Amino acid sequence: MTQKFPCLVGRLLSPYVRRIAVTLNCYEMPFERLVLSAIDDEAERERINPVGRVPALLLSNEETLVDSAAILDHLDQLAGTDALMPASGFARRKAFYQIALATGAIDRAMTANAERRRTPPDDVRLKRLLRQCGSGFAALEAELSAGGYFGGDKIGQADVTTVVGLTFVEHIFPGTLQRTDLPRLFALAEQVESLPAFKDAQID
Repeated sequence: MTQKFPCLVGRLLSPYVRRIAVTLNCYEMPFERLVLSAIDDEAERERINPVGRVPALLLSNEETLVDSAAILDHLDQLAGTDALMPASGFARRKAFYQIALATGAIDRAMTANAERRRTPPDDVRLKRLLRQCGSGFAALEAELSAGGYFGGDKIGQADVTTVVGLTFVEHIFPGTLQRTDLPRLFALAEQVESLPAFKDAQID
């Protein structure tokens, strides 16, 4: 499939798809979308990615990038000095640590969502997964300065991934994360979710 612009595959309900869309918007890189469900559309997903996972990014040269971390790495290289990731050193290592906390919390929420769909669900496992999800965001709360971004005075990938993850958990498990426990994260989410880069990539 040849696209005029890069084509992002997947639904924005997926936080991994959405963080790519938000990043593309932050970089002002135009893109198309191919909306495929992570549950349905199995044949089409496997045609694009043999293991059937989204996101994928289809490039105009017919190259296909899979896995959100690899896609972000490609986009950062295109963005150059405007990349949302620090280039090197402690700041880069710190950003990766914060992103790992965010993606770990996201993964726990996604696994918990799958667990509660089982018949019957394992309530002990479900509670443990949600507790670990909350612990991840609590650690991020401790990382964040009041009124600021994770990297200082401008938005970075740690902010994008954390807010996308927080919004996702609020969407599928409303009330699980308490504003009183995470006041800085919720304030950050309110701030950046109002930005065009996020508003133009709302959960579908």
